[in-house]
Amino acid sequence: MPVNRRRGEVEAVFDGRPHRLVLTLGALAELEDAFGVADLVALAERFERGRLSARDAARILAAGLRGGGAE
Repeated sequence: MPVNRRRGEVEAVFDGRPHRLVLTLGALAELEDAFGVADLVALAERFERGRLSARDAARILAAGLRGGGAE
Protein backbone atom coordinates (compact mmCIF):
# COMPACT_ATOMS: atom_id res chain seq x y z
CA MET A 1 0.00 0.00 0.00
CA PRO A 2 2.15 2.89 -1.21
CA VAL A 3 1.41 6.25 0.37
CA ASN A 4 1.15 9.53 -1.49
CA ARG A 5 3.39 11.97 0.38
CA ARG A 6 2.16 14.85 -1.80
CA ARG A 7 -1.26 14.34 -0.23
CA GLY A 8 0.23 14.26 3.28
CA GLU A 9 -0.14 10.52 3.69
CA VAL A 10 2.21 8.58 5.95
CA GLU A 11 2.45 4.90 6.72
CA ALA A 12 2.54 3.48 10.24
CA VAL A 13 2.95 -0.18 11.10
CA PHE A 14 0.86 -1.54 13.96
CA ASP A 15 1.02 -5.19 14.87
CA GLY A 16 3.04 -5.87 11.74
CA ARG A 17 0.36 -4.40 9.45
CA PRO A 18 0.80 -1.15 7.49
CA HIS A 19 -1.81 1.58 7.91
CA ARG A 20 -2.26 4.85 6.04
CA LEU A 21 -2.58 7.98 8.18
CA VAL A 22 -3.77 11.32 6.81
CA LEU A 23 -4.54 14.48 8.72
CA THR A 24 -7.42 15.62 6.54
CA LEU A 25 -9.33 18.82 7.23
CA GLY A 26 -11.93 16.69 9.03
CA ALA A 27 -9.23 15.00 11.12
CA LEU A 28 -7.77 18.37 12.06
CA ALA A 29 -11.22 19.65 13.05
CA GLU A 30 -11.64 16.52 15.17
CA LEU A 31 -8.33 17.26 16.91
CA GLU A 32 -9.31 20.90 17.51
CA ASP A 33 -12.42 19.64 19.26
CA ALA A 34 -10.61 16.89 21.18
CA PHE A 35 -7.96 19.30 22.48
CA GLY A 36 -10.42 22.15 23.11
CA VAL A 37 -8.69 24.71 20.90
CA ALA A 38 -10.30 27.30 18.66
CA ASP A 39 -8.22 27.00 15.50
CA LEU A 40 -5.27 25.36 13.73
CA VAL A 41 -2.78 27.90 15.09
CA ALA A 42 -3.78 27.05 18.66
CA LEU A 43 -3.56 23.34 17.82
CA ALA A 44 -0.04 23.79 16.42
CA GLU A 45 1.01 25.82 19.46
CA ARG A 46 -0.22 23.05 21.73
CA PHE A 47 1.84 20.47 19.84
CA GLU A 48 4.91 22.75 19.79
CA ARG A 49 5.11 22.59 23.57
CA GLY A 50 6.38 19.03 23.09
CA ARG A 51 4.35 17.61 25.94
CA LEU A 52 2.01 14.91 24.69
CA SER A 53 0.35 12.32 26.87
CA ALA A 54 -0.38 8.79 25.73
CA ARG A 55 -4.02 9.88 25.39
CA ASP A 56 -2.94 12.76 23.13
CA ALA A 57 -0.90 10.39 20.94
CA ALA A 58 -3.84 7.98 20.73
CA ARG A 59 -6.17 10.81 19.64
CA ILE A 60 -3.73 11.95 16.94
CA LEU A 61 -3.21 8.42 15.62
CA ALA A 62 -6.95 7.70 15.63
CA ALA A 63 -7.73 10.91 13.73
CA GLY A 64 -4.98 10.11 11.21
CA LEU A 65 -6.26 6.55 10.75
CA ARG A 66 -9.82 7.77 10.16
CA GLY A 67 -8.48 10.41 7.75
CA GLY A 68 -6.71 7.60 5.93
CA GLY A 69 -9.94 5.62 5.56
CA ALA A 70 -9.93 3.30 8.59
CA GLU A 71 -13.15 2.86 10.52
